[in-house]
Amino acid sequence: MNDAPASLGNAIATQDAFLQGWVMVLVGTHLLSLLLLVYKQDGKFNVRYESLAIVGSFFVAGASMSWLYEQVGYVRLLGLAHLIFWTPAFVWVLSRALKRQYSTPFKQYAYLYLAVAGTSLAIDTLDVVRYLLGDV
Repeated sequence: MNDAPASLGNAIATQDAFLQGWVMVLVGTHLLSLLLLVYKQDGKFNVRYESLAIVGSFFVAGASMSWLYEQVGYVRLLGLAHLIFWTPAFVWVLSRALKRQYSTPFKQYAYLYLAVAGTSLAIDTLDVVRYLLGDV
C-alpha cells in the first residue's frame, strides 16, 4: 500500500468519471435530507428524525470507510461501512414509506433516497460478498 493514495478521497479521485459521479449522487442525496430536517405541521415547527438518521449514518459510514481504507486499502470491503451504518436508516425510512406515513415534499425525497441508497446497498452487498470470497 506504499504507492496507494494517502486518503480515501484521493483514491476515489483516481477512479473513472462514472464512479466519481456516483459518489457525488450519494453525497448529494444524503445531504439533501438536511433541507427537509425542519417542517411545519399544525402551526408548529418539528424536526424530522429520519433526516437526522440519514445524514448521521452518512457521516459515520464515511468516517468508518476512511478508517477501513487506512487499514486495508481500496478494496471491496469498504462497502461494509455502508451496510452497517446505512441499513438501519434505510429500513426505517422504507418501513414508514411503505405505510405511507410521509407527506410531500419528504415523500418524494424518501423515494429518491430509497432508490439511491438501495442501489448502493445492493452494490455494497455484492462487493463485500465478493471480498469475502477472495476478490479484493
